[in-house]
Amino acid sequence: MGIRWIIGLVVMGVILALAMWVYSNPGGMRSQQFSDLPWQIEVGDRQRTRVLGVVLGETTMADLMHRLPVPDIRLFVDADGSRSLEAYYVNARIPPFEANLILRPDLDEAALDRIQSEVTSERPMPSGARRYGLSDNALTSLGNVPIVEMSYIPRAQWTEDLITKRFGEPRERMRIASDHSYWLYPEEGLVILVPRRGRVLMHYVTQDRWGQTVERLRDEGRRRLGEDHGDHE
Repeated sequence: MGIRWIIGLVVMGVILALAMWVYSNPGGMRSQQFSDLPWQIEVGDRQRTRVLGVVLGETTMADLMHRLPVPDIRLFVDADGSRSLEAYYVNARIPPFEANLILRPDLDEAALDRIQSEVTSERPMPSGARRYGLSDNALTSLGNVPIVEMSYIPRAQWTEDLITKRFGEPRERMRIASDHSYWLYPEEGLVILVPRRGRVLMHYVTQDRWGQTVERLRDEGRRRLGEDHGDHE
């Protein structure tokens, strides 16, 4: 009886270990078992794209309150004066994976002016940008603003082969620095940051924001590479 009990525990342990590997490894996950996976992108029109259970151009942060942890929301002002507001979610669980998320709401210059007039703290960043905390009033005003950009940083490791398997070959590979590049998928509104080491970042935007997103990346590439024109692989 004791031997049977030990054998049973060993078998259970093997089954549990296999289940955990499949759960954490995107390459071993059969997409038909789950919905809202990172490579399942539905472009509705130029203003709406559905991915990871979020409809860019429609879903708000208030809509996600019961699905995701409480975000850290900050205003960033770059050295050149350009501004962006980001909601950062740590260890957000979108089954079957865990990831960090960065959401950007659709804010025009007037809205950013109002938010910046009510900041509560200021902190310099290594990049030269400045990060600001927001007042309760500013945070409340963001609840019903549609999300138009989303960065997804999975905890699982993604190799280049796995990215190609799930997303296909990119339309373009844009080298930004010696240690990483961006893979562009314009039909899906997707940019994937592919580093030589570390975690990938998948950035999703609505179609109407694709042009300005790519131009932003090209500017970054010019600054980092010190060239007049972007360097493409």
